[in-house]
Amino acid sequence: MTGKVFPESANVYQDQAKILFDYYKKAAEKIVAEEKAVESAIASLKAQKEEAERKYKLYKIIMIAGFVLIIPGCIFLYLWKKKEKEIAKCTEDIAQQEQNFKNIRRDYGVNKIGVAYVPVATRVPFEGKSFLVDHTRKVGDTNFQLTVLHQPQEFTQALENLQSGMEKIPVVESNEMPEEVDTSTYSTSVQNVTLHDYVGNIDRQVRNISYLLGDNEQVSVSLPVVTPGSSEEQYVDEFASTDTADKPVVNVFDVSDFGSKLENFASLNSMKDQIKKSDDSDNTEYMKKLMLQLADTVQLLTVTKSSGSSKLINYTTKIFENVLKASYNQYSPTLEAEEIERIRTANFDYQTSVNTYKPFSLKQGSRVRYDLWSGNWIAEDGSQTVMPFGMHQVDEEVIMPVIQNLMEENRIERLKVYNDIEDQKRDYLERWSSETGEYFRDNRKTADELITHMREAYADYTSSAATYKSLMNTQNMLDEQGAGASGKVEAEDAQDEMIAGFEAQAQQCNQQQIAFAEFMDRIQEDINDSKERFGHVEYYEASLRDNESHDMAVSMANIHELDPRKKQLVTVNPYIASNAVVPPLPDVQQQMLEDLDIDLNRQAQESVSSLNGMKGE
Repeated sequence: MTGKVFPESANVYQDQAKILFDYYKKAAEKIVAEEKAVESAIASLKAQKEEAERKYKLYKIIMIAGFVLIIPGCIFLYLWKKKEKEIAKCTEDIAQQEQNFKNIRRDYGVNKIGVAYVPVATRVPFEGKSFLVDHTRKVGDTNFQLTVLHQPQEFTQALENLQSGMEKIPVVESNEMPEEVDTSTYSTSVQNVTLHDYVGNIDRQVRNISYLLGDNEQVSVSLPVVTPGSSEEQYVDEFASTDTADKPVVNVFDVSDFGSKLENFASLNSMKDQIKKSDDSDNTEYMKKLMLQLADTVQLLTVTKSSGSSKLINYTTKIFENVLKASYNQYSPTLEAEEIERIRTANFDYQTSVNTYKPFSLKQGSRVRYDLWSGNWIAEDGSQTVMPFGMHQVDEEVIMPVIQNLMEENRIERLKVYNDIEDQKRDYLERWSSETGEYFRDNRKTADELITHMREAYADYTSSAATYKSLMNTQNMLDEQGAGASGKVEAEDAQDEMIAGFEAQAQQCNQQQIAFAEFMDRIQEDINDSKERFGHVEYYEASLRDNESHDMAVSMANIHELDPRKKQLVTVNPYIASNAVVPPLPDVQQQMLEDLDIDLNRQAQESVSSLNGMKGE
C-alpha cells in the first residue's frame, strides 16, 4: 500500500498524474486567459484608433471648409490636433500590447516530481490489538488510568491460594485453623459461628484480596488517541500508508513529548500483567472467571453442607431413636388395639374397679421386630407399622410384677383402708353438699327476690309508660278539637327521651338477670365437678401398676394435637413427644433469612453481565 492524496485516486501514482494534469491544465488556462486579455485590449485600442482617425478626418475637412468660407476654424484646429495625438497614442499602445502578447510565457514544464511522506499518526500495540495516536492533535486527549497495586506479589499469592483452595472440596473439613465469625447481627441466640479450615481459608483469602485491591494508587497518562470508527480513523485507513519504501519522510508535526508518554503507557500496560495468573490475555476476563468460580464453589459448598448437615442430623436422630427404643418392648398397635383402648379409657376409680379391674397385659405374639433396611416394625403375622406401642422393659418385666405381687400380699388390709377412705369422703361430701347447697339456695333465693323486684319495677314502668302514652294521646286529641285551649297547661314534650331512658334501664336489668343466672349455673357446675373429683377414690393398685401404660396409650391417641415441633419427636415415642420440654426457637433476624436465600451464581452472572455492558459502552 502506497497511500494517496486525493479521494478519487487509487494510489500515489495516480496522485502524481493528477498533479501533472492539473498543473498543465492550469498553465494552459493561464496562457489562454492572458492571450485573450491582450487580444481584447488590442481590439479595444484598434476600435478606439479607428474612431479617432474618423473624427480626425472629419475635423480636417471642417477646418479646411472654414478657411475657404472665412469661417472661424480655431476650434476645429484644436480638436484636429487632439485627435492626431490620440491616434499616435493608440498606435503606441497597440504596439505595446502586441509586444505583451509575444512576451506571454508559454514554456511551462515539469522537470522532476517526487513523493515524500509526512507522519500523521503512530500505531501503538495494546493487548493484541492497537490504537492510533494523532500527531496533528486535532483530536482531544484520552486519559489512560491504571490502578497499580502496592503489594502485587502478595495479591498474586492470595489469588493462587484462593484458586488452589477451590479446586477440591473435602468431604470432611479439617480443623487446624478454625475461625470464629460474629453472627450477632443474624441471631441473638447464636452469637458466633465457627469456620473450619476449608471455608475459613476461602473467607481469609477473599478478605485478603479485598484488602490488597484497596491498597493501590491511580497512575494515568494522556494521549491524543484516534477514536475507533471515527472520521479520523477512516481518513488514516484510506489515505495513509505504513510502507514508505525508499521515499523520504518529513516530520512536520512536533511529537517530541510522545516518546515519554508512550514509555509511560507501555509501563502501565506491563503493570497490568503483574496479577495475571492464567493464559487469559485480559485480566478482566480472568477476574470474571474467578468471580464465577468463587460463586459456584461457595454456592455448591453451602448447599452441600446444608443438605449434608440435615441428612447427618436425620441419620443420627434415627440412630438415637433406635437406641431409645432398644429398652422398650414393642407391640403391634393393630393386634393389641382392644387392650390398648381399654387401658386408655381406664380411670382407676376404686368404687367401679375394685372387683372388675383386670391388669393391663400384652401378648407375646403381638411383639414386633425392627427391620433395619425398611425402617418398619414387623409382627409375626407379617403386618408392618412405623409407630409400635412401646412398653419399657423395666416397667413391664420388673415393676409391674413386683407391684402386683406386693398388692396381692396385703389385699385385705388395703380393702379396709379403701373402705375407710370411701366412708370418710362420703361423710365429708354429705356435709359439704349440705352446706354448699344451703348457701347456694340462700343465694339463689336472694337472687330470685332481686329478679322479682326488677320484674315488678319493670311492670310498674310498663304500666306508667302506657298511662303516660294514653295521657299524651288524649292531650293531642283535645288539641286537635280545640277544646279547653284557654285552660290548657303547657308541658315540655320530653316523651322520646323518657321512653328511651326507660327502655335502656329495662334492657340493662334484663342483661343483669341473664348474667346472674349464668353465674349461678357456673357455680352449680363447679360444685358438681368438685364433688366428683373429691368423691373419686383412686385405685392405687391399678394406677401404680398401669398408670405409665395408660399415659402411653393416651399419648398415642393425642399425637395430632401436638404442636409442630413436638410432632417431630413422635417417631421416637408418642409419650416422649407429649411430655418433652422443647427449648424455645432461636431468635433469628429477617436479614439472615434473606441472606440465606441469596443465589450467588445468579448474582455473579448479573455482575459479569453488568461489567460486559460497561465495557461495551
